[in-house]
Amino acid sequence: MKQEKSQIVHVGDLEVIVTWKRVKNVNFRIGSDGKARMSVPLYISRKQAEDLIRNHATWFESRLNKRVRQQMESPRTWTTGELLHIWGTLTPLHVLPHHECSSPCALKDGELIVRDEGNAQKRAAAVETWLQQQLFERITEILPACEQVVDRRATHITIRRMKTRWGSCTTSTGRIRMNTALAECPPACTQTVLIHELCHLRVRNHGPQFKALMDLCDPGWRAAQRWLDEHPPSVREFAS
Repeated sequence: MKQEKSQIVHVGDLEVIVTWKRVKNVNFRIGSDGKARMSVPLYISRKQAEDLIRNHATWFESRLNKRVRQQMESPRTWTTGELLHIWGTLTPLHVLPHHECSSPCALKDGELIVRDEGNAQKRAAAVETWLQQQLFERITEILPACEQVVDRRATHITIRRMKTRWGSCTTSTGRIRMNTALAECPPACTQTVLIHELCHLRVRNHGPQFKALMDLCDPGWRAAQRWLDEHPPSVREFAS
């Protein structure tokens, strides 16, 4: 006799957790963890399950998009199931009891694991610190190449949460500030913002000369800029 089981099934960009169980009907839903789920009778084959997902792709996508919009527009409570962008990928938050989590915050198996320190403020602060560290490591990795291609060096780089800007610089001192929210964007966006600010150490305005310099130093900058324009920095309080 077939046993109940669950598998992750990919159909295009869709990822669905399919559970074979002793039921008569197929059921589609979006779980409390924000993941697409489908339960099917035991006799359904994997290929049949894939066909069902394919035939209901519009349903899954509309429900997932609705859930994402609702979560992104509502205040955060920093509880299990909330969705965050991590390097451009929607990632569910999973809060674990203190004794089950060795670090305050870590990315594991597609989830952002956060240790429960007793209240939402501390969980938010742990995520913010983790995002800053992720961005710091990314900037440290790409900075030498970015400085070389622009032929300018930053004297100091600060990472902090900003409400309206992805980055800024002081041209007279060479100091650059980068928005923590860049750790929520695709990695290419960090490179584009960093090169953008370095280019301002050569050209202070955004005129034709500046854009030509960006084209030379970061040929893909327009695609990254479009993503940034479509996803303005989060202004919800991360540490409160």
